[in-house]
Amino acid sequence: MRIYKSLIAAVGLAAFAAAPALAGTTADISATTSAATDATTSGGSAAKSANFGQVISSIQASKNGATQIQGLTTVKNVNVVKVSDIATGGNKTALDQAVTKNKGNITSLRTAMSSNTAVNSALAKANVDVSAVVAANISGDGELTVYVR
Repeated sequence: MRIYKSLIAAVGLAAFAAAPALAGTTADISATTSAATDATTSGGSAAKSANFGQVISSIQASKNGATQIQGLTTVKNVNVVKVSDIATGGNKTALDQAVTKNKGNITSLRTAMSSNTAVNSALAKANVDVSAVVAANISGDGELTVYVR
């Protein structure tokens, strides 16, 4: 429950921070919406409905993600979201900035993924290169969604 509250707060903060940059750019907003709908994903509905706000929120929560990954013993399914399919136009710059700002936490997340046998094995089966992961979400039922570049 605490994770969901943190995620909701992070999404709200990201939307609030992005609002001035998006004001008056309806073409960019519709392009982002269509890119999110057409994102290349595999796995469950969480990956298929991924959007740019979720990517940014997940990157900002990478420190918590690393802690969760360390304690994960079973991975039921891996959903892969290619952020390049979601981040279009000005969102690419925002994505780069978020990755740069959270580089240390992303490195910790990748280390946790490589060190956890269950996670590393599940990612290998899904053909995910851990060094390409920029964020991850874990559902309560053991479903892992990874955001890759």
